[in-house]
Order: sequence, then structure tokens, then C-alpha cells
Amino acid sequence: MDFGKIIEPLSWNTLPPEFLTSILALLIVLIIAVVIRIKLKNYDPLKKPHGFLNAVETIVQIADNSVKNLMGPAFEGFGGYICCVGLYIFLGFFIGMVGIPNVFQPGGETYLEPLPNPFTNLAFPLSLALITFFITHYTSIKVKKWAYFERYIEPIPVFLPINLVTMWSSVLSLTLRLFGNALAGYCVITLIYVGLSSAIPPVGSYWGMFLDPLIAPAAHLYFDIFDGAIQLVVFTMLTMINVAQEYISPQELLEAKNEKEAAKRRKLERKEQKHLEKINKKAI
Repeated sequence: MDFGKIIEPLSWNTLPPEFLTSILALLIVLIIAVVIRIKLKNYDPLKKPHGFLNAVETIVQIADNSVKNLMGPAFEGFGGYICCVGLYIFLGFFIGMVGIPNVFQPGGETYLEPLPNPFTNLAFPLSLALITFFITHYTSIKVKKWAYFERYIEPIPVFLPINLVTMWSSVLSLTLRLFGNALAGYCVITLIYVGLSSAIPPVGSYWGMFLDPLIAPAAHLYFDIFDGAIQLVVFTMLTMINVAQEYISPQELLEAKNEKEAAKRRKLERKEQKHLEKINKKAI
């Protein structure tokens, strides 16, 4: 076995094209953020926004209202992260639809081939899911402190291995949902192109490619634009729900602590009562 072919040193031309699409989407998000920042410097808050800023304000209001409704006032400002993640997901689907030629790897195997949807590579949905995972558990540790670790031994310490496994269920769910939808859309659109290319005889003549402009746009509209919008909504909503579930206000945390102490006292009182009953029975 030639291990040199299995473990090759990573170079620019051997990077997966999905990585390039992801970098391109991130750069577009960064450019949009810089443009918004520049426009806000010259923005008069007393005037009604119009054009680009009006669209941005509408999107930000939708994100902030979603955060307020799903997460509560404690997460004010979280809408910025939601906007960035949602825009990144949508741009990933959009770039995969446009099919920008890969001119970034002149010595690579995919040179001049269309850049694919980054979420057809499992690494990128997993990366987003891990970010949500770390934000969720950071929120829990920040709020609950050492009480955070009690989840792993509830209801009894024997459940520690099971709890350690189930803690990754949200990561698996978020990853496979985004990856599965992106990959399914890619496969269906590929089948449409292959099927149309041989739809008109003789087989192999590719005269059927003239049908592509009639049918393929509708498929791209659904699997790239509509499905991309659905996935960004689902992913961001699940992120907000998962993070908000870990938050407990200081007052609620104190009430939960007092309830646990009261439960322990009641348990001790029952034990003492049973002990006294046994003593009384022996005395009789």
C-alpha cells in the first residue's frame, strides 16, 4: 500500500473546491459588512432609510425580533450573528447555483470547473454545527457555573456515558440536515442535466442540452434559492432555540437551587421520620 497517496501534503491546488466557495462567501459577507459600516457613517438617523440601507434595516429588524421572541431580552445583540450565519448559508447555495469557474487553482484537477455548493462537503455543515454547539455550552457554563456539569450525571451517575453521547445529538442533527438537503439538491439537478442531455435521439448526441434553459432554471430556483432560504431559516432558528434553552436568569437559578435544597431537606426529614418510627416499634 502506498501511504504517500493516502496522506499527501496539503497544497493550494489540492484544496477541495468547496473550501474556495466557502472563502468566497465569507469574503462577500465581509465586504457587505464593510459597505454597511461606511454607509452608516453618512447616515442621518432623522431621515427615512431608502435603497440598500432600507433593505439592511428590514433584515436586521427581522433578525432582532426573532431573537427577542425565541431567546428573550437577555440575548440582545445576538441578531448580528444570526444575520451573518444566514447570509453565509444563502450565499453558499447561491454561488453553487451560479457556477463560478474555479480560476483559483490553475494546477488543480478542478481548474475552470464550476465552484460547488460548500455544504455538499460534510466539513462545512459540521463546522457551523460545532459553532452552535460551543455557543450553547458556553452560555450554559456562563450562567450555571459548576452546576453545568450536573447534566452529565442526571438522573443518576450511571447515565454518565449515555449523557456524554447524547450531548452531540444536536451537532449531528444540524449537520446532517444542512448537508442532506444540499447534497440532495445537487444530485437532483445533476440528474436533470444528464437526463436532458440524452433526451433527444440519437443517444449521445447531446441535442437535448437545448432543453436545459427551459427546465433547469426552475430546478435551480427551487433547490438553490428556495431550499437555501429554507435551510438558513431552519438552521438559525434551531441555533437560537438551542442556545436559549441553556439560559437561566439569576432569579430562576436561585429558585432552582432553593428547590433542590428544599428537596434534600424533605428527603432527610422522611429518613428521620422512618428512623423514629422504627425506634418506637422496637420500644413497644
